[in-house]
Amino acid sequence: MITSTNLKNTLFLLLFFTLGNLFSQKTFFQSVVGDELESSITFMPFGSHTKTIDVFRVWFTAYNYKSFEISVFKNSFSDWTLGLSYKRGWKFTKNFSANYGVGILYGYKGKLKDVRGVPFRDSFLVKGDINPVASFEIDYKISKKLSIHSTLTPLVIIYGLRFYL
Repeated sequence: MITSTNLKNTLFLLLFFTLGNLFSQKTFFQSVVGDELESSITFMPFGSHTKTIDVFRVWFTAYNYKSFEISVFKNSFSDWTLGLSYKRGWKFTKNFSANYGVGILYGYKGKLKDVRGVPFRDSFLVKGDINPVASFEIDYKISKKLSIHSTLTPLVIIYGLRFYL
């Protein structure tokens, strides 16, 4: 019988051994910062708002070269948006990795200041034409050159495919 305590202990041990293996091969700082990403093209056609769970077409398309990424997508206001980001990743297994990124977006035209849940929406960071962005991504390789990819940003999750170059 699987109990809540057994499940928690199993997950803790799995995380402990995974992180132990990850940290044993690098310095602590290198492990925390993560690795340079492989060059790729990402296409994620669909997105969902995390509060309303509606599905919308985002047409997110990105080119990543050694952790630097340029992207174009249709935001939830139906405006085309350009993004520039820097990303790093943690590889947990041969096929599963997680990435994080920070960057800037152009294309919201100050509309984010009116959206509940957007961090710092009352500050100058969100009221102008250029806005900061942070993201967390999960990636699962289904072949040498293709993975299922998903990105989570404040209030939005998008999903699709990533092609490795």
